[in-house]
Amino acid sequence: MFARGYYPGRSGQIFVVPREGDVITDRDPLYGFMHGSPWDADAHIPLLLHGAPFVRPGEYREPTRQQDVAPTLGAAIGAPPMASMTGRVLSQAIDTSRRPRVVALLVVDGMRADYFDTYAEVMPTLTRLRREGAWFSNTRIDYLPTLTSVGHATIGTGTDPRIHGLAANTIFNRVTRRPQPAYAALDPRELMALTLADVWNLTTDGKAIIVGQGGAIRATAGLVGRGACLVNGRKIIAASYSTRDAGWETNPECYAMPDYLKAINGKAFWTEAGGTWMGHDISDPSKFRASSLFQRFEGQALVEVATREAFGADDITDLLFVNMKGPDYVGHAYGPDAPEMREEMAELDRQVARLLEVLDRKAGPNGRLLAITADHGMPAEPEAGRRHYTEDIVARIHDRFDPTERKLVTYYGDAANSQIFMDAERLRALGLTWKDITTMLEAEPYFLAAFSEDELRTWMGRR
Repeated sequence: MFARGYYPGRSGQIFVVPREGDVITDRDPLYGFMHGSPWDADAHIPLLLHGAPFVRPGEYREPTRQQDVAPTLGAAIGAPPMASMTGRVLSQAIDTSRRPRVVALLVVDGMRADYFDTYAEVMPTLTRLRREGAWFSNTRIDYLPTLTSVGHATIGTGTDPRIHGLAANTIFNRVTRRPQPAYAALDPRELMALTLADVWNLTTDGKAIIVGQGGAIRATAGLVGRGACLVNGRKIIAASYSTRDAGWETNPECYAMPDYLKAINGKAFWTEAGGTWMGHDISDPSKFRASSLFQRFEGQALVEVATREAFGADDITDLLFVNMKGPDYVGHAYGPDAPEMREEMAELDRQVARLLEVLDRKAGPNGRLLAITADHGMPAEPEAGRRHYTEDIVARIHDRFDPTERKLVTYYGDAANSQIFMDAERLRALGLTWKDITTMLEAEPYFLAAFSEDELRTWMGRR
C-alpha cells in the first residue's frame, strides 16, 4: 500500500503503521482523531452510483477502489480513456449507451462506509439513493496514507498516487528546509496526471461547464485538475474554503471564481448561531469547520453555483465535482460515534437533497448521473492510553539517536501522512542506517510496522 503511494522527493523516508486501535495524532483539540492507516475504519469507504437510465441498481460485492471512479464516469460521458488511469470501468453497473447532461461527483470527506448504516435514520436522502442506486459494498483504499489530498487526486485522476504525485497533505521541502502543504499557493501544477475534468476540458475545448468546489484546496484541485494552467486548457470554475476570512478563494491563473460566491461567508453562519454549536466555540474560521453549520455553509454555496450556472443547457455533459468537508472536520474533533457526528450527517443529508433538487430540475428527467464516495474514513475513540502524539515520538527518536543536536527528524507534524521526514545526511553522520530507525519504531507498542524509503523503492516494481 505504501509503495502505491510513494513518490520520490515528496514522500518521507520512514513510513509507519499504527496498530489497529491506536491513534497517532497531535495535541490540537480539533484533531483528537486522526486517519491515515490501512485499517477498515480509514480504508473502507462508500461508493454509490445513482441516476436512471445510466445506472443498473443493486448491491455489487466485488472489490472496487477509488481509482475506478474516474474511468467509470469517463465512460459514461464518452471521454477518451487515459493510459495513466489504473482503475477500471464498472461496466456491470453502468450503461454507456446514453449520455447524461450533468455528472455530479460528491466526495464526502472522512465518510466511513458504515455511516450509511449507523446514521441511516437521519439520512433519508442518502439512504434512498443507496436503495435506488448501485452500491459497491466492498470499496477499499489500496494505498497509504489514507488522507485528503491523496484521496481526492486518486479519485480525480483514476490512478495511483505513485503516478499522480500527491503523496501527503504536507511534505518537507528539502530545498527551502520547511514543511510545504499540498498545492502550495493554490497551485495545482504539482498534480502529475490529468484528471477526468482536465480530459473533458481539453476534449470539449472548454465548452463543458466544469465546476470544482470544496472545503480545502487539497481536495478541490485533486478533483478538477489544472484548468487553464494546462496547455490548451480553459479556465474552469473552482473555489475552496479559506481559513483567512471564512470565504472562498481560488487561483485566478488557472480557475475562475464567480462574484456571487464572494457574498457567501462563513462568519454570517456562526454569528447567527451566537458563535457556538452544540456547546462548542465556533467563532473563528478554523473552529467553524468542526460544526454542521459549516456543512450548511458549504451547501448554500453549492446550491448557489448549481442554480446560477447553466448546467444541462446543451448536449455537452457538464461536470460538478465537489468535496463536502464537514464530516472530516467534525470527525477529527469529536470522532465518528459522537452526537456531533449525528447532527453533521443530518445536515449533510439535507444539503445533498437541496443540491439534487436543483440538478434534477436543470438536467431534466433522466438527465443526471450522481457518484458518491469518500477520500478516507475515521478511527473510533481509542482505549485509554492508546492515543499517541507525534511530538513525543520525535522526542523518542532524538533521545535514542541524536540527543545533542536533535536534527535527525526534519518533519513529523502531520500524523495523517503516516510518514516521517528525516535528514539522510544527518543519519550517515551519526553512523546509522534506516534499519536502525525502523527497528526502534517497531519496538514501540503502538506501531505494527515501519518501512524505509529504500524498502518502498524495492516494492514499487511489484505493486
